[in-house]
Amino acid sequence: MSKEKKIKVKKPIYKRWWFWVLAVIVVISIANGGEEETSTTETKSDTKATETTAKPKEEKKAEAPKQHKVGDTVKVGKLEYTVKGVEETQKISNVLGDKTTSGKFVIVEMAIKNLDKKERMADSNMFKVKSDGAEYGADAELDMYVNEGGIGFFLESINPNISKTGKVVFELPAEAKEYNIEVSSGAGWSGGEYEQIKLK
Repeated sequence: MSKEKKIKVKKPIYKRWWFWVLAVIVVISIANGGEEETSTTETKSDTKATETTAKPKEEKKAEAPKQHKVGDTVKVGKLEYTVKGVEETQKISNVLGDKTTSGKFVIVEMAIKNLDKKERMADSNMFKVKSDGAEYGADAELDMYVNEGGIGFFLESINPNISKTGKVVFELPAEAKEYNIEVSSGAGWSGGEYEQIKLK
């Protein structure tokens, strides 16, 4: 007896199971790739929109502090200041005698009002004149020369809602052309807040 040879017939590739598994994987990969591109595009457009929205905030400039000048009412803490006048001289005279300088005396007349509910102390050390990066303190002795019948703001107590006027003297170099006075929210521990008023 002769054995019949069995002939294997090859199935077409599209009828094989692994072909369809591979095809499904490819289709899923393509679908996912398209979604990623879409989401990337959406993210980019969202980022651009956010940047466009954020730009006006970045471009908005910080407002410069207001420049106070002679005659303005300036509130610092519980005190209110008004510079009434500024005078420059090289000589100060009264019954005590004469005081001269090689620079110049700057005499600042100002009113201080107490806005607190209790008595507040004012003193000439609450004021500084600033010019060209330098700082000048008030001269308490010279204050006696320019304040009639008193010593200006030297340890002066001011009751609530009361305003007191006095003069403060600073000695500056002759070449000082522009300068500001810095006023404080109080003497000693009650200080800590400051404002500047342009004198010249």
